[in-house]
Amino acid sequence: MAKPIYKRWWFWIILVIVLFIIAGAAGGHEDSPSNSGSKSAKKVEMADFSAMSEADRNQWGKTHHITINVKKKYSGNVQNGAFISQSVKAGTKVAQGTSVTVMYSKGAKPTTEQRNALAKAKVYSDTMYMSKQGIYDQLTSDYGEQFPADAAQYAVDHLEADYNKNALEKAKTYQKDMKMSKAAIYDQLTSSYGEKFTQSEAQYAVDHLDD
Repeated sequence: MAKPIYKRWWFWIILVIVLFIIAGAAGGHEDSPSNSGSKSAKKVEMADFSAMSEADRNQWGKTHHITINVKKKYSGNVQNGAFISQSVKAGTKVAQGTSVTVMYSKGAKPTTEQRNALAKAKVYSDTMYMSKQGIYDQLTSDYGEQFPADAAQYAVDHLEADYNKNALEKAKTYQKDMKMSKAAIYDQLTSSYGEKFTQSEAQYAVDHLDD
């Protein structure tokens, strides 16, 4: 009687070879760490933001893929708008995608009078579209808000207003309600007896009236 196939010596040799082939094939599909792992982020040298303009700072962050968080705080020793600190020291090697916080000064903490003047200035800008000089005059006028000069100056210095936009809104009113010509509107916008906008602000307004 013939021996069962599993009792033949060559059967086991073939089986072992097949198992080795299967094991090798399975192992070949595994990704090596160098292929499957994520590549290390590129390193960049952190800039010194103390002497950079806002535009240069933002462009640097965009170019180097660094998130720049801007914060402001009151400081009696550092003038308004000036650099105070950055959370990552200049020259430090960091990975792209890193965040850095850059701190700037809001100047000395305002007095109650200064805060109130700033609040009033914002109302005049947002609702009446007044010029910077017009707001200052209204804040200090004996017939207006009667704030002291230093409080009014603080207000216009710290007011975040788009005076080009304000001039344009005023120009639209003169054009729509009073049917004035562009030349007359320009004169009214720049007049010391009128709106007191700068020449560039008034020019922007008349240039964009038909937009």
